[in-house]
Amino acid sequence: MKKNSFIDRDRKKLFWLTILLLIVFTFLLLRLIDLQLVRGQELAKLAEKNRYFSETYLTERALIFDRYKKPLIKNHPNYYLSSDPKQLYSQQELVDHDQALFLIASNSAQINQDFSRVYLYPQALAHVLGYVTGITADDLVNNQQLNFAEQFGRTGLEAYFDKFLRSSPGTEVYEVDALGNMQQLFSKTESEVGKTLFTTLDPLLSEVANQALGDKKGAVVIMDVQTGQILTLLSSPSFDPNLFETVRMEHLLNQTKSEAQKELNGYFTDDRQLFFNRAISANYPPGSVFKVVTALAALEEGVIDLSTTILDKGVLEVGDYQYANWYYTQYGQVEGEINLSRAIIRSNDIFFYKIAEWLGPEKLADYARLLGLGQATGVELGSEALGLVPDPAWKEERFGERWFLGNTYHYGIGQGDLLASPLQMTRVFQAIFNQGVICRPTLLVDVRECYDLAFDQKNLDLINEALLGVAQKGGTAFPLFDYNQIMTNTLSQRLGAETFNKMSAREKIKAGMVAGKTGTSEFGVLNERGYRATHAWFTSVVGLNKQLILDHRQELGLDSASPAQKAWLEALKNNQLPQEIAITVLVESDGETIYREGSADAAPIVREILNWMTAF
Repeated sequence: MKKNSFIDRDRKKLFWLTILLLIVFTFLLLRLIDLQLVRGQELAKLAEKNRYFSETYLTERALIFDRYKKPLIKNHPNYYLSSDPKQLYSQQELVDHDQALFLIASNSAQINQDFSRVYLYPQALAHVLGYVTGITADDLVNNQQLNFAEQFGRTGLEAYFDKFLRSSPGTEVYEVDALGNMQQLFSKTESEVGKTLFTTLDPLLSEVANQALGDKKGAVVIMDVQTGQILTLLSSPSFDPNLFETVRMEHLLNQTKSEAQKELNGYFTDDRQLFFNRAISANYPPGSVFKVVTALAALEEGVIDLSTTILDKGVLEVGDYQYANWYYTQYGQVEGEINLSRAIIRSNDIFFYKIAEWLGPEKLADYARLLGLGQATGVELGSEALGLVPDPAWKEERFGERWFLGNTYHYGIGQGDLLASPLQMTRVFQAIFNQGVICRPTLLVDVRECYDLAFDQKNLDLINEALLGVAQKGGTAFPLFDYNQIMTNTLSQRLGAETFNKMSAREKIKAGMVAGKTGTSEFGVLNERGYRATHAWFTSVVGLNKQLILDHRQELGLDSASPAQKAWLEALKNNQLPQEIAITVLVESDGETIYREGSADAAPIVREILNWMTAF
């Protein structure tokens, strides 16, 4: 009996042991099926991946060149010494160029490399070229194709053409052992260099414009009248784009509280908005520079002609409202009977009040839009302001109010709700001086998009003649009087007085004289004295008479020219510059100087630029 009890107990143990073994075996079998059949390919890939280490290496970002085919940027190589080139993610130390060359000669595997972007004209071209920084986590979320080691364009041409300029990284794949040591190179994919960008920019003129504008807030635009190519697109105050790379390199050296970092932080907190591109992104009332649009619209629509005159009594009264001429407001003087030419030369408000009334706000808006206002110019930069071309329908929709005659008066002199950027107003004058052919502003040498607006040439000639008078005695642009007088005397001597006197205004401008329009645009609310703050405008066109300029420089002696001037004169001699350029200067009202005036603040900057170019 006792023996049978032991046998039964052993049988039970054997039974449960068998069950346990079956369970373990079943589990192992299922696991094996999972590893081999279900996840076999996935695990094989993971194993293969762990066997290899992929290392990305970068080549330098493509360069941007000026109109003379000289670089505006260079890439400075940085060298890093790897503490253990066979170990993955080994520590790296920044070394200088000479030390790197020595190490490369002995063991190139020890050295890694990247590049710092160096801007050669940091202040003058900061807004148009823009800047680059490293890739951020947010960038990778938006574009998973980016590499953490790459540089990314943030503003300007660097941003607009980022994909174009950015090089494709190369890849080296190494076999690694179980300890993570690199063994041998398994495969290699070569990097592809980005595409070089050739621009229309003139860094020499841009530097001069930057110096002439000084510490004033504003913008300078210089454009080829015949093609729309931009030579200068300056915004002030500016910044040094090289500072971003300086800070990056200091962070690599664990210098996180440097002067460069403090200066860069100051850029972002500066209430002058250093990164704001006033040439394309700012909206300003154009003021009296818009009067050329009012004049052209009235001529084209047959509202006025050369014989039309208006009596200026100083003030135009409409019911209980008065609309004064600036000359009467400032000096208590009146112009009397005045025609279009005289009205442009003297910038007479009364004349333009009345012709705007005769023309009507809808027609005026049509011509403003025809000349490119109220819309993007299409320049190859981001963040372009559209401006605003108002009309009665817009006012009704925006404010729920009807349009009044006073709105039309203000419209006719470039005030009210009308807004434009310096680049837009430059384009307006480009079209008027280019015989009615308007061009899309461009920063690229191989782009030209122009079309004829089909204006009557007689009307354009009349406006050109008046604009030439603006910069001569009796006009408003008094800082240019001496320049045009010198040009008049010089051209009369070279061509003969009779020949010169028979030349059209268009021919005189091509020969080297300057024409333009001053503007003093009001904005904001009235102060306690009844005045509004004002911005200063001067938009002009001047011919670059190559032979005249070169002969004059020769007479003065080339030793009197700076190295930059000599380089520019050489470019002029080699036909690398336009025959005519449009120059727009905008000087903002600011806290220190609330009232800016076109003739006193903007026109002198154009005079300084002309003096640098011509020595006249």
